Amino acid sequence: MFIAETRSGRFEGVAEDGAIAFHGVPFARPPIGERRFRAPQQLPDSSELRRAQSSGPASYQVNPRNQTNVQELLVALGDHFPGVKNSPPFSSTTYFQAEVSEDCLYLDIWVPRPPTSEKLPVFVYYHGGANAGSSGSMLLERGGNLARQENVIVVRPSYRLGALGWVHFGLVSSELSEAINLGVQDQMAALNWISENIAAFGGDPQNITIGGESAGATAVSHLLLNAQSRPLFRRAILQSLSPFNQWSTQQKSEAMSVIELYMLLLKSDSYEQLLKTDPDHFLAVNLALGRYFDADTNCAWRPLGAVVEGQVVPHQPAVHLAEAPLPADGLEVMIGFAKDEWQFFRGHTGTNQTGRRRNVENVMSQVVGPERAVTLYDEFSKLHPNHSPGDLLGDMMSCEFFKFSSLQIAENLARAGISTHVFEFAFELPGQGGRLRAFHTGDMPFIWRNFAAEDLKRWPAFEGLSPADISATSETFGRYYGAFIRGEPIGQAWPSFDTERESILWLGKEIYAVDHLLTAEIQAFRDGGISTVRELETQLVKNVHG
Repeated sequence: MFIAETRSGRFEGVAEDGAIAFHGVPFARPPIGERRFRAPQQLPDSSELRRAQSSGPASYQVNPRNQTNVQELLVALGDHFPGVKNSPPFSSTTYFQAEVSEDCLYLDIWVPRPPTSEKLPVFVYYHGGANAGSSGSMLLERGGNLARQENVIVVRPSYRLGALGWVHFGLVSSELSEAINLGVQDQMAALNWISENIAAFGGDPQNITIGGESAGATAVSHLLLNAQSRPLFRRAILQSLSPFNQWSTQQKSEAMSVIELYMLLLKSDSYEQLLKTDPDHFLAVNLALGRYFDADTNCAWRPLGAVVEGQVVPHQPAVHLAEAPLPADGLEVMIGFAKDEWQFFRGHTGTNQTGRRRNVENVMSQVVGPERAVTLYDEFSKLHPNHSPGDLLGDMMSCEFFKFSSLQIAENLARAGISTHVFEFAFELPGQGGRLRAFHTGDMPFIWRNFAAEDLKRWPAFEGLSPADISATSETFGRYYGAFIRGEPIGQAWPSFDTERESILWLGKEIYAVDHLLTAEIQAFRDGGISTVRELETQLVKNVHG
């Protein structure tokens, strides 16, 4: 086993999944005590030797140790919150984190072999979890198999979650002036540390790919537009990017409203007092605001998103990437989304499960108006003739919240001459009665190649599938995914996206490219009066205010 010598310490790896793992590697000082709500601070130089066998704590979030207290605090806030949990009931089991702490700025690294003179490509992956849960060390997304099979170094940072990283008290408080986009700054700090130190692990700092899914994709979108971070990577992977969900990027006026709600629900009139507030109170407010709107309110409610402010987040990323001129500076991009994204967020609601046409039209009329909602329903019904009204709502919302913006970004990148590959995860999953279909996060076992029987037990949607059922799809797509990370040609089986063919890779039990796979869905929204991401952003933000 080799020892990696970095400026912040020496780290001894451990064998794991046929690779060498370095767990719990710090990349910034712990943001605790007086450093709560402060920008991440650089580590001091050190020569200390650590056996890097245990991951650092996940960022503070709901887990079995604090769950009872958080639930009691949530009940004490009252019954003013008509919404539902923004994820399926099993998500707390899937994303279980045994140890949580405000001391969370650590990363895990997986190296396929000891260093040689050949420097390896590096994949930096930002985890999802709605800026409220999960971690860089999530067991089901461990990086050893991907690192070994694709001969790349995998790095997964954690970052501050919830109010500690994503409520921007610094917009209104001189005492907490640094508390603006702290989560983004953590993600930047991790990338800086990796760029400076990955050579010690055998990695090539000039060949870094960044990637992420869901909230992690939003992290990637920020780094793409950040002048400090952009020179540090060559390629970017955005999986399940959504501009309009609870973790998505806010305008400043939205962020100010969220701050007011936090202070009201915390019953606090002192921002300085927040430095000593029990973090369980933050978690209770997070849960309350996650249910602030009824499940059928069609709006961009983003209480745990970054805010467009200053140089850290200079633009609303989805709008900017979809319409602004972008430099073709050698950047390569992969964009992916799930066929049935919305099932993860609303598959457990009444309208999705038993709703009728009028219920679905009521949801969509909030965006396109009553008459166009009828037309939109008819168009999607033609495209998906066997779907129930609730399933059609899932189809429309998957497009509205995920695919519409992703494809407009792909079009803009292609026009700029930036090589872009697009895929749609379409592997129908049989668990939970098959209701979730090819849902948000369903592609994770295929990406990370962690689908042993013990892994699949924590993914209820995979019930009924064996590792053998998954391995062929994972192996084929894994070759494409790995080639992209390494900077190698993917091949003609998956052509790059262009505005003429609009080719998208269908990632199901079979894998093949399809031209114009989603052109009709996008056109249905355009016929409904939504032509751009900016127009959709404007309407969905307007709906927040009624």
